[in-house]
Amino acid sequence: MPSPKYPLKPLLEHRKRMVDDATAELGGAVRVREAADASRARAEADRRAAEERAARVRGEEADRLARGELRAADLARGQAWEIGASAEIGQLTRAVEVAEQNVERARGDEAEARVVLARKMADRDVVVKDEARFADRLKKRGLAVEEEAAEEAFRGGRG
Repeated sequence: MPSPKYPLKPLLEHRKRMVDDATAELGGAVRVREAADASRARAEADRRAAEERAARVRGEEADRLARGELRAADLARGQAWEIGASAEIGQLTRAVEVAEQNVERARGDEAEARVVLARKMADRDVVVKDEARFADRLKKRGLAVEEEAAEEAFRGGRG
């Protein structure tokens, strides 16, 4: 007599597929978060570079002013440049803030994907454990049948 098949095999296969899908989604969420981190780092580097450039130009202008090399027109151009530099730094600061928001959103999505994966793995593990218990019951049943057959053979040979 063939051994019975595990009745929840289709459910187990479905739950394994769900774990695979959730794993892929987590991988995607991790990649998105890593890209957001890289984008934030680039935005911060751009902002720092602009601030350093502006500080360097301001220092050079202050030195030239101290040496008396600048005229009124140079000072007016310096004022206009300062407005532009401040606007650029402000824009880069806003870009950093947006990048930080994107990172936080991506971290939240990644955390949610981890929770979903953990749930799906727990659901799968319930069925895996049930399948192991099912196989154990079949094995015990088979051993009991063999013992009974051996006992009958032993009794049959003596009686």
